[in-house]
Amino acid sequence: MKLQTDRTAYRFSLILLTLLGLTNLDAKMDDILASISNDMENFNQVATITKQNEKYQPYIISVFQGKELEKLGVSNLKGALELVPGIDMATDNFNNQTPIFRGSNSLAYGQTKLFIDNVVVNNLFFDAYSEYLGMPIEMIKRIEVVRGPGSKTNGVNAYAGSINVITYAEDFKGFESSDELVFKYGSYDYRMAGFLKTFKQDDLKVFIDFYYQQDDKKLPAGIDGYSQGSMSITGLYDNTGLAQTGDAPVWLKDYSLSVNLTYKDFTLKARALDHSQGSAYGINLSLPEHYDRLKLPSYYLDLGYDKNIDDYEVDIKAGVKYGSFDSKAKLAPDGLQFMDYEQYLNGGGITNVSFPNGIYGEHLAVQRTLYQSSYVKYNGIDRHVITTGYRLIKEETIDMVSKLSNWTTGDAALVDYTTRLPFFDKDAKRDIEIFSLQDEFQYSDDLSFIYGFNYEQTSYKDAGFEPRISMVYQQDPQNIYKAIYSRAHRNPSWQEMFTMNNAARVGSTDLEPEKVDAFEAAYIRKLSSDSYLQTNLFYLLNKNQIYNTATDPIYRNVLDTVIYGLEVEYKGNIFPVDTLYLNYSYVTGSSYVKSTGVRDNSLPNISHHLAKGYYIYNLYDNLSLSGVAKYVSSKDRVSTDTRNKVPAYATLDGTLSYKNLKYDYKLMLSVKNIFDAKVIYASPINTYVDDYVQERRNFIITLMKEF
Repeated sequence: MKLQTDRTAYRFSLILLTLLGLTNLDAKMDDILASISNDMENFNQVATITKQNEKYQPYIISVFQGKELEKLGVSNLKGALELVPGIDMATDNFNNQTPIFRGSNSLAYGQTKLFIDNVVVNNLFFDAYSEYLGMPIEMIKRIEVVRGPGSKTNGVNAYAGSINVITYAEDFKGFESSDELVFKYGSYDYRMAGFLKTFKQDDLKVFIDFYYQQDDKKLPAGIDGYSQGSMSITGLYDNTGLAQTGDAPVWLKDYSLSVNLTYKDFTLKARALDHSQGSAYGINLSLPEHYDRLKLPSYYLDLGYDKNIDDYEVDIKAGVKYGSFDSKAKLAPDGLQFMDYEQYLNGGGITNVSFPNGIYGEHLAVQRTLYQSSYVKYNGIDRHVITTGYRLIKEETIDMVSKLSNWTTGDAALVDYTTRLPFFDKDAKRDIEIFSLQDEFQYSDDLSFIYGFNYEQTSYKDAGFEPRISMVYQQDPQNIYKAIYSRAHRNPSWQEMFTMNNAARVGSTDLEPEKVDAFEAAYIRKLSSDSYLQTNLFYLLNKNQIYNTATDPIYRNVLDTVIYGLEVEYKGNIFPVDTLYLNYSYVTGSSYVKSTGVRDNSLPNISHHLAKGYYIYNLYDNLSLSGVAKYVSSKDRVSTDTRNKVPAYATLDGTLSYKNLKYDYKLMLSVKNIFDAKVIYASPINTYVDDYVQERRNFIITLMKEF
């Protein structure tokens, strides 16, 4: 695309110069040439910032535009990610939802990193970002998804891939963002309101976005984990008769305010997200009460300085991020028979205790992350751009509260066990130091390389040296080839390291980082400026994958896996007034259980086939009809799980979109899962036997007004 544009600009310049000579405007030549140069510089800036040249980038990337996603009726970030090749969704008893890239560890969260305007927002407790998956699509300008660990060499390790959400804070000459109001209403009594606002004066620009949303969603849960022996001990306590059947409270309530400020070479990015959700399937696998809740707030402040000095570009950042795990819920049903857990953990033997009104609990763990990075980019060597720098991270728990019903008497009233029986290590800390070096080498006009490495040390287990090299060969503007090798890791989350005194999960500070070596190859055929066919192959060697189970709650490095497959992606059109997008993914492989030495030629909880696509037909300039289709194949269980396979499903969504050109407002009606398919996310063995059933047919109405 860039080459074609440069040729067009060159021809335009020749014609313009000829006209200038014929009309004797030599005196204005310098001004006009300066104008042409500025226009070209602006276009190149736009192409770089908006990744319009993503097909030439040295990684496997898919880009989705927010305005197009709105036309499709995609309601939030999760819905957008479900369109990406190779991505499936999973959840757990917290309803902590996460996208699974190419079949990577479906029971872990930090396999991928989520960036919002280039700020990492994964929480520290889970290393997840479930609280951001509900971010309304109207707040998002563009989504860039990189599959594979080769996406970052700037001190951020994206084990299986990275997601960069760009908001409408991105705003530059010729591509200004409009102010906007948005309102939504839908099934489950879903309500949302938000706005986007930009202020500009001289060198100062301030962008603000805000949204509020809530619903009252409940989903059928079947019989809970007590039927499988949760809180039962063979020969001592049998609480299986206390199993409940009902609906899981998965409601949500979000308040989010973001401020992005730019002044000359300085930036400030801040966001406060107050996220509350229902307790879903229960901390200890007992179906909770409707108003039991889990709060996962997220707050960050990121300060930046980016300055070009001759052949150097200096990029300095510092920031602070707060997050917490804040749960208030009924943890066990009425009539529970169990032991005095405090006495047992302190070596005092087993004393039977009856809990006639069940067990209640309040758990709070607040984490703070401080970080600082400095990078220098040098382009003074012909055909090379060298980047080097460091990133320092300090993570710590700054507050912890643990309250439970009385373990000694069985009384439901809460007792403060923060000191006596903490659920989490209140002194948890981790320091991380990362050094990075990268060279972008333009060998010729057709062939370029990027090679470099991260080197990481932590106050626990070091990740060490992680190289990356990629090659992009442009045979011509229509045919592009890529080859990539990269190594990355995932540090254990704080839940996996520091959870204690819990029957469902026990942390370990002896965990090794999960590691992956990835080999990728891609071919891209550009059919026109806005249509393409992309095919890529991948081969992943995963080591030290971390798991725990309902019967063995201690987190351990259990599994090594070999994963390989392909992804095919097409975007184009059938008629001049439509847009067609299709993709297909295939993944397979094998797993090796480290403790037993047993190799399994299947991948549990992984769909081997994913097919997705959408179609937009513009009936008129202001009226469009669209459809989104998804197919997810069945999933195998772990070898010890006797349940049938997780069933396949296919869904179809439809949206009618109307835009009033005179008054600049849009009205959309979307129906999700039109044919009411049963969508199921897999549950682990010995938990919820009927898995985690998702939404059936539902609708949403959206009204947007631009200013």
